[in-house]
Amino acid sequence: MSTTTPPNDRPLDAAGSVRRLARYFAPHLPLLALVLACGLAVGLLQVSVTHLIKLTQEQVFAARSTIDSAPPPATLAIKRELPLVADAFNWLKVWTGRPWVEVIPIAIAFVYLLQGVSRFAQEYAMAVVGQRVIRHLRGELYGHFQALSLDYFSEHHTGVMLSRITNDVNVLDATVPSLNTLARDPAVVAALMATAFYLWWQMGLIIVGTLVLVVYPLRRFGARVRHHTLRGQERMGTLTSILKENFGGIRVIKAFGMERYEQARFDRENQRLYDANVRRAKSYQATNPSLELLMAIAIAGIVAYTGHQVAAGRVSGGLAFQFFATVGLMMEPLKRISQMYPAFQSGLAASERIFFVLDTKPSVVDANGARPLEPIRRELRFENVHFRYQPDAAEVLCGLDLTVRAGETVAIVGTSGAGKTTLINLIPRFYDPSAGRIMIDGTDIRTVTTASLRAQIGLVTQETFLFDDTVKANIAYGQADADVERIVQAAKSAYAHDFITSFPQGYDTPIGELGQRFSGGQRQRLTIARALFRNAPILLLDEATSNLDTESEREVQRALDNLMRGRTTIVIAHRLSTVQRADRIVVLAQGRLVEDGAHDELLARDGEYARLYRLQFAE
Repeated sequence: MSTTTPPNDRPLDAAGSVRRLARYFAPHLPLLALVLACGLAVGLLQVSVTHLIKLTQEQVFAARSTIDSAPPPATLAIKRELPLVADAFNWLKVWTGRPWVEVIPIAIAFVYLLQGVSRFAQEYAMAVVGQRVIRHLRGELYGHFQALSLDYFSEHHTGVMLSRITNDVNVLDATVPSLNTLARDPAVVAALMATAFYLWWQMGLIIVGTLVLVVYPLRRFGARVRHHTLRGQERMGTLTSILKENFGGIRVIKAFGMERYEQARFDRENQRLYDANVRRAKSYQATNPSLELLMAIAIAGIVAYTGHQVAAGRVSGGLAFQFFATVGLMMEPLKRISQMYPAFQSGLAASERIFFVLDTKPSVVDANGARPLEPIRRELRFENVHFRYQPDAAEVLCGLDLTVRAGETVAIVGTSGAGKTTLINLIPRFYDPSAGRIMIDGTDIRTVTTASLRAQIGLVTQETFLFDDTVKANIAYGQADADVERIVQAAKSAYAHDFITSFPQGYDTPIGELGQRFSGGQRQRLTIARALFRNAPILLLDEATSNLDTESEREVQRALDNLMRGRTTIVIAHRLSTVQRADRIVVLAQGRLVEDGAHDELLARDGEYARLYRLQFAE
C-alpha cells in the first residue's frame, strides 16, 4: 500500500504558495499593520528628505543665484513645492524664529531620527511575526510527519525528511527579512514616484518606463532562482541522507575499508549541490546589474534634459536638485526590491516542498465516528486478510485466517519473507489490510480510534530503540510525572534493576544516543521494562532475543516470561526456547497459514514446521 500523495505530483504554483503562506501571517494582522504603517512613515520621511535637499540648495548654497532670482518664462516655468511638507518646514522656521541655515540641520537630524525609529519598529515587528510563522510552520510540519503512516517512512529517505524540516524551513526563515523590504520599500518608491510626478510629470514618465523594463529581467531571473533553489534543496536532502547513513554505519565502513568509496560518493553529491547553488547565485546576482544599467540609462537622460532646462531658465536649480535627489533616493529601495524578489522566490521554492509534505495524507486514519476500543476479553481474529505493500507488488499475506484467544501465547514461525513481521504490523494499524479485516472481540479495528487501539498494545522488537534521555524517562516513556515506585517495579520485573542501580546516577543515568553505553541485553531489558510499565493487555514480540548471546538471552527471556504473563501475546520466534513456551505455534509460508498446533503435534505431522525445526532448531 502506498501513501496517498497530492493529485498533482509537481510543485505548487507560486501564486498558490503565496496564498497559503498568507494564511500563516493572517493571525498577526495587528503587528503587520504596524509594519505597514512604519513602512509608510519611512516613505513619507524620504519625501521630506528631498524637500530638505531643495531647501538647502535654494536657501543656503544658492540663495542669491541668478537662476533663482530671475523670473523664468511664464509659460514654461516649473517651480513647485510639496504643499504639506513645505508648510511643515515653513512652520518650523516661523516657530523657531531662526534662519534657514540653522533650521535645516535641525530638521535633517529630526527626520533621520524619525526614520531610524520607524525602521527599527518595522523590522523588529516583522522579525517577531516571521519567527512566529516559522515556529508554527516547523511545528506543523513535525506534527504532520508524526501523523503520517508507517508506509511513508518506508518509502522516503530519512535524510530527505530531515532536510524538509531543517533546510527547507531555514531557507524560508532566511526569506523573512526580505518581507521587511516588501512591506517598506514599495511604499518608499511609491511616495518618491508620486513626488517625482508632482514635481515634473514628464520626467516621471521616463522613470515609470524604466521600471516597466526592469520587470522582465526580474521575473526571468526570479524564475531561475526558484528552479535552482528547488534543485539545490533536493540535492541537500540527498546529501543529508548520505551523512545519516554514513554516521550510522561508520563501523561497517571502517571494517570494510570503504572510507574512500564513501568519500567519493559524498563528493559527487556535494558537487551536484555546489552546481545547483552556483546556478542559483548566478541568477540571483544578475538582477542588480540589470536594474542598475537600466536606471543609469534613465538617469543619464534625465541629467541631460534637466541640465538643458535649467540652463534655459525653465526649471529652478532647487527643483532640479530635488528631482535628482528623488531619483537618487529611489535607487536604493529599488535595488533592495530587486534583491528581495529572488530571495522571495527561494522562499517560495522551499515553501512548495513543505506544502507538498503537508498535503500528503496518511493512509491509516480514524474512520468517521470511530469510538474507543474496550480492553480485549475474548479474542483477536484475522479474517481472510490480504496485504501488499504496493498496488502492483506481490501479496505478502494471502487470505490469512487466524484466531488468538485472550491470554493465549501464539508463536509465529516461518522462513524470511513469509509475512511474520507484516502480520505483527497490521495489529496496531501501522498498515491496513488490502482486503479482509482484523477483529478484536468482534469489532473491526478500523472502526475504533487508533489511539485507543495502540494503548492496548505493547511492542518489543529486535531493534532496541532508546531515546537520548534518562533511564527513568525511557521506562516511563511519555509520562513525566510517573510514579517512581511503578518504574522501579517494572525494571525489577524486567531484571534490569540491578544493572541500573550499579550506575552512579541510577535511574537518572543518561541513556546517550541510541543507548550505546549499555550492552545489547541491557538495552533489551530496558525496552521490556518500558512494555511492562505500559501494562498493555496485548503484547507483540518481534524476534526480541534474536540478536543476543546465550547468557543475555537467558536474562531477557526471564524478563519476557514476566512480561507475557496474563497477556495475549503474539511472538515471532527464531529460538526453540521461545517456541516451546508458546501455547500454539502458527507456521507461515509465502503469506499463508500452513500449520497450526502445539510443538509435538506439528513435529509429528512432519510438515513445514518439522522442516523448519530440522533447519533451525535441531541443534
